[in-house]
Amino acid sequence: METSYFKNCIVPQCMNTSRKTPTKLFIRVPVKDKMRRKWLKLAKRNDAHCLSTTSRMYFCEDHFDLPNDMLNYTEYHIMGKVSYVRMKPGCLPSKFGCQDDIKKESCNSAERPYMIKKQRMSTKAECFQESFTPSTSLAQQPLQTSSAEEER
Repeated sequence: METSYFKNCIVPQCMNTSRKTPTKLFIRVPVKDKMRRKWLKLAKRNDAHCLSTTSRMYFCEDHFDLPNDMLNYTEYHIMGKVSYVRMKPGCLPSKFGCQDDIKKESCNSAERPYMIKKQRMSTKAECFQESFTPSTSLAQQPLQTSSAEEER
C-alpha cells in the first residue's frame, strides 16, 4: 500500500496543498545542499538557513515550466499522472506570480517591472552559473591563435 503524505508548497504566499489542489503535482526540493539553497533563494525564503536539510519540502507545479523542466512530462501528459515526478538535472523553479511583491510591482509604472525582472534574471543567472562553473584547468589555458592572426 502506498503511503500518502500531506504536501504543501513552501513558496511564500503560495496556498497550494495536496488537500486543496489534489490534481497538482508537488515537486520535492532537492536534498543536495547547494541546489536546495538555490531553490529556496529563488522562492525568497528568508528563513532558509533555519530549515532542516533532511525534511521533505515541496514546490507545486505552478512554479515550473513542466514541459521543459520535467523528464517524464510526456507520460504525465498522456496518462494524467506519474508514479514519481522526475525533473531535469539542474532545473530551477522560475514562476512566482503568487507572491504579493510581484503582483504589486506588475501594476506599477513600466520601469518597476523591468527592474524586478532584471533582479530575478540576475538571481537565476547567479544560480545557473554556480551550477555550471567551468573546470579551472580549462579556464587557465591560453587561447591558441592561428599563424595568420599573429602576422597582423
